Amino acid sequence: MKKPTLKDIAKAAGVSIATVSYVLNKTPNQTIPAETVCRIQDIANQLGYIPNLAARSLVKQKTGLIGILINRLEHESLSRQLTYASLVNQMEQELTGQGYHVIVSSLDPAAPKLDIIAERKLDGVFLIDVKQMSFHTISSRFPSGVPLIVIDSLIDDPLFYKVNADLEGALREAAAQVGEEVARCLVMEACNNVELGRSIRRHSGLQDRDILVMQQERELELFLRSRKQHKVIVIGEFLGAVTAKYAAASDLCVIAVADCPQIVPAGAGLVSFAQNKASVACRLMFQLMEQSAELPEDKYVWVHAE
Repeated sequence: MKKPTLKDIAKAAGVSIATVSYVLNKTPNQTIPAETVCRIQDIANQLGYIPNLAARSLVKQKTGLIGILINRLEHESLSRQLTYASLVNQMEQELTGQGYHVIVSSLDPAAPKLDIIAERKLDGVFLIDVKQMSFHTISSRFPSGVPLIVIDSLIDDPLFYKVNADLEGALREAAAQVGEEVARCLVMEACNNVELGRSIRRHSGLQDRDILVMQQERELELFLRSRKQHKVIVIGEFLGAVTAKYAAASDLCVIAVADCPQIVPAGAGLVSFAQNKASVACRLMFQLMEQSAELPEDKYVWVHAE
């Protein structure tokens, strides 16, 4: 079957080939009506048009490749793995939908190996759960002008955008759901970004003895066994499903950071977010690559609880 071309799309849309090229290559500074842009994109999708990334790179000096780099823990729980698998899957759908190819790589936070990734000449990079002390070592490996967005990390650097869930607001909402006056505890995943972990513990309003940073499921069982009278706030749907093995669903309130509320145990409380974190991060990346004038002024971009 013949592959659809720009000419085929232009004919079906009733526009010039140049207009189709401007739209599909996201050429900046073009005054093309939004209705025309949508029509061209819809027709391209219907025809199954696949951009020629090699040709695009010759014209725009771009490769069409986006990197997603995940900093792993030495002993990583299955629930954390599933949380980031969900995030990466959502991001990949957003990125491939815009014609990009995605490279996903796991990093050892203690000794990140970036040679292979750096050699790929990425158009943009997402860096997930990175240590403050490692951030500049990693970011310096990418050429100037390559957009880099940090996810799930608090980083003291005004040059880069950081996309995070507003866990302060989510914890407040969870406490309100379970009852401000009742005994409660918090179950969360370990993370590489120490600053993020500290922020979560601080905003929980709980003593350290009532917070479990889970690394092994056995720890969770013992922690909850000694807190049978507590309401349990859990950060993460997959961790919430594990926690439900040791506590009644009616005693749980789960903060849905993975945008998978359907796996939260029936009867448990739920705090969800108004926007999808993957979509927010990808939209910001597209704006950076297009040098959009609509970029947020604040380099911290928060996804707020509903």
